[in-house]
Amino acid sequence: MSLICFVYLIFLNLILVHSESFTSTSHLTHLFDTEVELSKQLEKYLKDEYERLDQVEKYLNVIKDEIRQAQGNPERYFGNPVNAYLFIKHLTVEWYSVEEIVSMDISKTMGDNWSFPSFEDYTGSAIGLMRLQDTYKLNTSDLANGKISDNFKSRELSASECYDLGRIAYTNADFYHTIMWMQEALDHLDRESNATVPNKIDILDHLAYATSQQGNIEHALALTEEILAIAPEHTRALNNKEYYVDLLRQKTSKTDGGSIVNVKKVDLSNIKNQRPKDYLEEREQYEKLCRQTESKLSPKQQAKLFCRYRHNNHPYLILRPVREEQLLDDPALYLYHDIITDRDIDEIKALASPRLSRAVVQNPRTAQLEPASYRVSKSAWLKNGDAPSIARLSRLIEALTNLSMLTAEDLQVANYGIGGHYEPHFDFARKTEKDAFTSFGAGNRMATWLTYFSDVEQGGATVFPARGGYVKPKKGSAAFWYNLYASGEGDYTTRHAGMYFVLLGICLILGFSVACPVLIGNKWVGNKWIHERGQEFRRRCSLDPMA
Repeated sequence: MSLICFVYLIFLNLILVHSESFTSTSHLTHLFDTEVELSKQLEKYLKDEYERLDQVEKYLNVIKDEIRQAQGNPERYFGNPVNAYLFIKHLTVEWYSVEEIVSMDISKTMGDNWSFPSFEDYTGSAIGLMRLQDTYKLNTSDLANGKISDNFKSRELSASECYDLGRIAYTNADFYHTIMWMQEALDHLDRESNATVPNKIDILDHLAYATSQQGNIEHALALTEEILAIAPEHTRALNNKEYYVDLLRQKTSKTDGGSIVNVKKVDLSNIKNQRPKDYLEEREQYEKLCRQTESKLSPKQQAKLFCRYRHNNHPYLILRPVREEQLLDDPALYLYHDIITDRDIDEIKALASPRLSRAVVQNPRTAQLEPASYRVSKSAWLKNGDAPSIARLSRLIEALTNLSMLTAEDLQVANYGIGGHYEPHFDFARKTEKDAFTSFGAGNRMATWLTYFSDVEQGGATVFPARGGYVKPKKGSAAFWYNLYASGEGDYTTRHAGMYFVLLGICLILGFSVACPVLIGNKWVGNKWIHERGQEFRRRCSLDPMA
């Protein structure tokens, strides 16, 4: 109720009930009680208004500080995943609480032309941040204290922000990360003198349950005892204590026949927490390669590699040969340097940006196209006729590879978000994938050309776990490899990391070739997939299945 309406109702009541109060001093004395109550109500109203305005002012100061830091070079600012996560958080959960106070006025002023991220963006950015934690073995305290990189500083996270990350992990049943971030929330809460949110009991409650789910019942019981030391009547903690004691009693009786459980002092700063094993066999090798800063092949592998100028006696390259560097001999992996100008890159990115859309995959159960948590990127398809820069790139690819572009796919431009990645896969369709490329009428994917449209400060490499291959993104360079042997058989050593993509409603195992998530920086790539048809006289078939 507005202040005007409130005061109006008070005085309307006075007029109707005490319309002749001026004729009696006694009545005026009674009305004094009304004035006292009115004073109390107005004070409460003002206090509530000041609290709401204080909330708006605090939020305004946060986004003003963010604008100050990001303005001038937003790509660099958002190249830090912590900054990107906090930015999305400010425009989602934090804005939602402020929107209730100011939505009417703000909505009228801004109109419908401005978009806000969704809650899915918020949770996705948090999960991406945790993926970076795992891939690059980032210390949780360093990440929370803004020490992710010497060149890309971010501010220290508050206890509340650490707690929010832990909550997202908790709701996804990711108890490994829940423990990490709830412990960090506890540490930050102890350092923050005026912190009221989150409540220490809430942190301990989440931490105890997550710890029990990791199999550490002793730790869970000790944490529950700590909750009861703060709030002895805490119902859930009392029930949980009884449950944990019973579990330990059963465990003890099986080992030594004991029936009494003593709650011993446990070091809560060192809770046992192991990352659960997942479905990906190459996970360890894949992430180890991602943490490299350069290729680390054996001397025997390096001895087979070379660098040279490539021209193929092609008119397009005779006067301007391209520097070719072989990075791997099996499979043969090449890197071409300075194959596209910054001007052409800018033109391609400008064309792709408004067309970028969330990547989708086909649900094998429902056959519906839908976003997937394992794919974090946006992409756009560009034709040769869209711009001269795209046509020039296609001509160059044809000249360097001696392969026809008539049956190649359009250029796919992709930009990756926080922790954007996909695990190792093949670019070609295997025999078990029936009719995978029938809509093209051009056969299987013979080769992959991957152009790097940006440098990446840290991470974002293309890796080949089977052979230890490693390609660091370098703006203006391009990687090239064959997916098929000359016989048409798939080369399974080309299994690399990237993303699934769905084309024309068919679920294919395709590659964006961006195996490792970007730790620091902004990643733009362009993929050109070259098909079998039209190459009959350019790459002759061999009867040797491994040739």
